[in-house]
Amino acid sequence: MDSLREHVDTATTTLVCVPSMGTESRCADLLAAAGDDSTVLWVSFTRPPSACVEAYRAGYDTDAELSVIAVGDTAPADATPASVTVETVSTPDDLTGLGITLSQALSAHDDVVVCFDSLTVLLQYVDRETAYEFLNAVTGHLYATDATAHFHLDPAALDTETIDALASLFDAVAEREDGEWSVHKRKLLH
Repeated sequence: MDSLREHVDTATTTLVCVPSMGTESRCADLLAAAGDDSTVLWVSFTRPPSACVEAYRAGYDTDAELSVIAVGDTAPADATPASVTVETVSTPDDLTGLGITLSQALSAHDDVVVCFDSLTVLLQYVDRETAYEFLNAVTGHLYATDATAHFHLDPAALDTETIDALASLFDAVAEREDGEWSVHKRKLLH
């Protein structure tokens, strides 16, 4: 199996287009970039904080700090370890609240690796234009704080026009084809 992290290389932001119900670990390779002095920030529309912690701890042997932003119904009704910071945003369409919470989390740490799961769910609550404007602001903040991030999107759930519009915001777009990663990167100004 080839390494997605090798394919995206120096990309700050990556759009990972894979089915939501895929059997493979959807972001193991990209989160593995977090070192012991890093903070892994998991923005989850789909999993409760304890599931994010379990998925991360099962796949990595690291002392990286873990922080979860639980959005909507994923709010912590479960037991999450005290060592994990959990913030909540009550509704998925509260992009102002999510943006503030995300901004504060990014600003509080020096070396941050972000998993944003999932744009597919976000787009069930806000229209494409609103999502685009929000993601444009978020990606700008990621660059400003030297964070790296990947964003999950299920290409089967959205139309091509929406995917293309959102893809324009990211340094790399990764898709899984026949067991191999296909990655398209835009040229970055240095």
